[in-house]
Amino acid sequence: MPTGRIIILSDTHLGRKQYAAMSADALRPLWQDAAHVIINGDVAEVHHREHWGEAARQTMQLFDLCDADGVSLTLLSGNHDPYLSDIRHLHLAHREVLVTHGDAMHPAVAPWSPAAGRIREAHQRAIASLKPEQRGHLESVLGASQYASHEEWTQLEQEASHASILGMMLRPWALIKVLLYWYRFPRLAKKFADRFAPEARYIILGHTHHPGIWTIGGKTFINTGSFGFPGHPRAVILDDTTLSVWAIKTYKQKYQFAQEPLAEYKLSSAVDDDSISELDETSLKTDAIDQADQKDNPLTVA
Repeated sequence: MPTGRIIILSDTHLGRKQYAAMSADALRPLWQDAAHVIINGDVAEVHHREHWGEAARQTMQLFDLCDADGVSLTLLSGNHDPYLSDIRHLHLAHREVLVTHGDAMHPAVAPWSPAAGRIREAHQRAIASLKPEQRGHLESVLGASQYASHEEWTQLEQEASHASILGMMLRPWALIKVLLYWYRFPRLAKKFADRFAPEARYIILGHTHHPGIWTIGGKTFINTGSFGFPGHPRAVILDDTTLSVWAIKTYKQKYQFAQEPLAEYKLSSAVDDDSISELDETSLKTDAIDQADQKDNPLTVA
């Protein structure tokens, strides 16, 4: 019988044949003792026509499996699936924990991408369309990143493989940019959290595929890595008054947690499934964000 435990994963990239979680079914053992599972962005490869069908099938299977197990499922959108969900962030444990994908840390979303310049320009257009008082609002900034991520779609037929090892070898400058961004990411996340979630003590991120735990200025930043390249996925578990970080291993074509957590932290108050709340039920999205072209988006999950 599920407890109030919440499992947070990210970057499953379902639908892709390589550098992704094996399947929705392979993830199933991870939520067997949970009440709620959250996948924090880049859930499925709905941004590319080669993967649309399988990405949609795997996403629906996620919902079916969780429903069969009596587990609630919340999907946050990332830069690979910007319109999969309208949810871009969550506050947990009375706002002590912030969960967001991490693509909003940089105006180019993925500064190592060949499309980085185009993405940055789209981000600038979205921000410029905001009223001055909206530009410091978390929901508006996340909406701008969501809109900008859509710009990657126009060249994905050529660029989709660039996240692979071969793609990096063909573009060595991209590898250098990735490594540089890994180095900068914790500080960028600290600046972001100080501005948009000053009350949060724990910030759960994905996006960079680089797992890690960093404590800066009294805040702890946890990146859960990726089931895709270069791998090494992790999970965050919220259980009563404990937040813990776990490595995820593969066993017989299924995923399971390591025997011991990588880190544990005490929360100020107990966590239960009812502690999940979105920031502001009324969105401050502007016309530039609302009018993002969604006609090619194969899958939208409310």
